[in-house]
Amino acid sequence: MKKGKLTREKAIEIAGVSAASAVAKANCDFTNRVGYNGSVQGDAQVEFSAAVSCTDKDGQDCTLIAYYYQDADDVDAAGDDLSNLDWEIEGYEVV
Repeated sequence: MKKGKLTREKAIEIAGVSAASAVAKANCDFTNRVGYNGSVQGDAQVEFSAAVSCTDKDGQDCTLIAYYYQDADDVDAAGDDLSNLDWEIEGYEVV
């Protein structure tokens, strides 16, 4: 199951535009989760995330996490250079 059910708009509403901009610029890394995207059996996806510390709309310290998903075959084919993959944020989470 994929994480990051929040849209960018909802993440901005909760954590602010500066946090959303910062997490989009932050380096992401493997989360060690591999799942299946549901469209094709055996179509594995690798999860990546980036996170920034921030303050939510209520003044509470929190962390905004952005999640990225890549096809496992694309990650394998990229080898050590993942820069050519499509790095689009798929969803956000505030913890």
